[in-house]
This record gives sequence, structure tokens and C-alpha cells, in this order.
Amino acid sequence: MYRGDFFMSGMMNDQKRMWKAVLIGTITSVILTVLLTCVFAFVVKLMPVVPYGIIDYVLIGLEGLSVLIGAYIASSITKSKGLMIGAICAITMFVILTICGMSIPNNDIGVLTVIRVTALLVCGVIGGIAGVNRKEKVHIK
Repeated sequence: MYRGDFFMSGMMNDQKRMWKAVLIGTITSVILTVLLTCVFAFVVKLMPVVPYGIIDYVLIGLEGLSVLIGAYIASSITKSKGLMIGAICAITMFVILTICGMSIPNNDIGVLTVIRVTALLVCGVIGGIAGVNRKEKVHIK
């Protein structure tokens, strides 16, 4: 085996690890979003008066928190490329949320969609950078 094969096999392992980490981070984000949305729905049900104008923004905040945690976990696994991994997790989560949102009749892309993609990207990038810069590393093979 010459040096090029060794380098390419190492590169493939890095790419596999990166995509595995992105998958783990995205699944974590989806699960957290579902759980946090259920908790928020329960809290709203207990409220005597529901402020409908704020519900969309609270949901965007919960989705952002989920993406931040998912990107943090993903970049902790890879130990590098936190900015890119956080952005990929955020975009993947945005696509999932947009597809789910488009399944609802009379739901269109508007200003809230732009706010959502911006919030998710910012949270994903912050989570990715924080995950790379943490002191203790996570080891998943």
C-alpha cells in the first residue's frame, strides 16, 4: 500500500465520522424538539389566556436550543470542523421542519421561515464551535 492509499483511507474515515456525527446531532435535535414542544404544549394548555402572537417565536427558540445541543454533541464527536458541522446540523433540521410545516394546509413560506433559518444557523454554528472547544472530548467509534 503506498502513501496515497493510506491518506485516502484516513480521509474516508474522517468523512464517515463526520457524517455519523451529523446524523447523531440531527437525531438528537429532532428528539429534543419533539420533547420540548410537548412540554411547551402542556404549559400552554395550563395557561388561562394564551398569547398567540408569541407562540411561533417560542417554538423557534425551542428549535434553536435543540439545534444548539445537537450541533454541540456532533462537533464534540468529530473534534474538528465545528462551524461546518453546526451549519450542516442546522440546515438539516431546517429542511426537516420545513417539510413538516409544508404538510399542513394553508402554510406558506414567509417572514417566520427566514427568522427560523437564521436562528437555527446561528444556534448551530455556536453549538458547533462550543463543542469543538470543550475541554473533555467524546469518543465514539
